[in-house]
Amino acid sequence: MKRAIDAIQKGYFNLAFYTDHCKKNGVHLADVKTEEQFLKIPFTVKEDLRNTSAYDRTKTDPKDIYGVYSSNGTTGKKTFYVHSWKDHEKQAEFVRTFYSAIGMKHGGLGAIFGPIGSPIMGHCMMWQFHAMQMGMTLCPMPSPENIIDVIQNLPVTDIATLPQVASVMASKPEWQEIAAKSSVERLILGGDFLSDARRKLLEETWNAKVYNSFGMSEVFGPIGNECTQQAGFHYPDKDLYIEVVSPETGEPVPKGEVGVGVYTTLWEKGFPLLRYWSGDLIRIIQEPCLCGSDLPRFEYFGRMTDCVKLANGTWISPKQVEEYTLSAGILHCQVQLHKDGSACLVYDEAGVKPAEQLFQQLKELLSCDEVTGQPMPLEKMELRGVKPKYLVEYGK
Repeated sequence: MKRAIDAIQKGYFNLAFYTDHCKKNGVHLADVKTEEQFLKIPFTVKEDLRNTSAYDRTKTDPKDIYGVYSSNGTTGKKTFYVHSWKDHEKQAEFVRTFYSAIGMKHGGLGAIFGPIGSPIMGHCMMWQFHAMQMGMTLCPMPSPENIIDVIQNLPVTDIATLPQVASVMASKPEWQEIAAKSSVERLILGGDFLSDARRKLLEETWNAKVYNSFGMSEVFGPIGNECTQQAGFHYPDKDLYIEVVSPETGEPVPKGEVGVGVYTTLWEKGFPLLRYWSGDLIRIIQEPCLCGSDLPRFEYFGRMTDCVKLANGTWISPKQVEEYTLSAGILHCQVQLHKDGSACLVYDEAGVKPAEQLFQQLKELLSCDEVTGQPMPLEKMELRGVKPKYLVEYGK
């Protein structure tokens, strides 16, 4: 927290956007010098950003602006952010720290399987390969046929994409064989949760190591990345202060417990973040990592909007559900929770039929009275879009 208070005293947040926001809540930003005062600073939320212009949230000189990029808009209208040259240099610093630790190096060839447009995360995937002095190729329409075309004709060593996109190659034995025989050494996955079950599936499919990467449109990507231990996201605490707070009260949770991630950036950023309520459920890992790095780690469970809160107060994420469903061989499914206390597992009728053990596991996980199954043609299942909903509440 001391670094965050120092950033305030250095004037990094001297914008009307923040000073006015604080004054409305009885806080004078320039007077914040203690932990108690810092915790009185009101959270910044997504709606605050949507209601303002990108230029209301920056004091960057126009000659120092690298670009203006947007969020993906998956949770509402797109929000634009000023990205400075200093931010661009900082992102490259993050990348070199993270990716050198997992074996990426100069001379490799990266492939991006995903659309590249105004959203910043697509550009971040390109910049990360530039930062590592690697070659790069784009596949903006990553159908199985297009993915196969790239990996059969180019010596790709590293892939950047979403977990769901990489998983398409597991759908058919002949695609699995092509993926496993390719030159791909690593998959860098971001944009959604990655369960251990999906990692296992992908590592077997691609015969490559799979690493999870964490980014935010409000900052850039990656701001956290797995090491060779694949046990949580390391992040640079000299540049990023992360609080974990109660979803209900906003108060700090005990060390190591799950709560909402709240982010404060600690350099003179194009658009600085001050106590930004992300809506992501995370926890700070307390144990040192076996890789030997002194960078702290956090674990990501998913967005609150994608998770459900049970009657007993426990939060359940799609990641937890997927550990069971994928382990049972169910590649495409959705769990629907109903207000009568029951749940329904909707699954691809052309795939593996779930066994009774899976229903029992879901019943215990979700504290349900009953879990039933419903086969359905894949094309009729509600799994469309870049980030489909795997866990849905009905009638609540």
